Amino acid sequence: MLEKSLFFGVLYDYYGTLLKENQAIVIDLYYNQDLSLGEIAEELNISRAGIHDTLKRAEKNLTEFEEKLSLHSKLEKIYGSAEKIIEIIDKIDDTKYSNKLNDIRKEAEKILNEG
Repeated sequence: MLEKSLFFGVLYDYYGTLLKENQAIVIDLYYNQDLSLGEIAEELNISRAGIHDTLKRAEKNLTEFEEKLSLHSKLEKIYGSAEKIIEIIDKIDDTKYSNKLNDIRKEAEKILNEG
């Protein structure tokens, strides 16, 4: 469940504002705040079945947003490339270009640290 929680938590960060308000609330309470369906139902004064349906629709919407926009997938590729750049720089032993290599490393690290 942790992997699923992480997945939908990340997608919520990207696309949560695109969800209907009730879907966004349920996703946040369930995946980010780790409340059970029963706890959410009690808090929102909605049946547990209603919460379950809302959660499933929200998950479907988040998945469709990612399939269409691929923001998470693209960002993961960017991070992977930045990590590879750092690995390549670490293998270069050239004092002539050490300042430039350090500059490139810093830029790659900025990409990794901004995520």
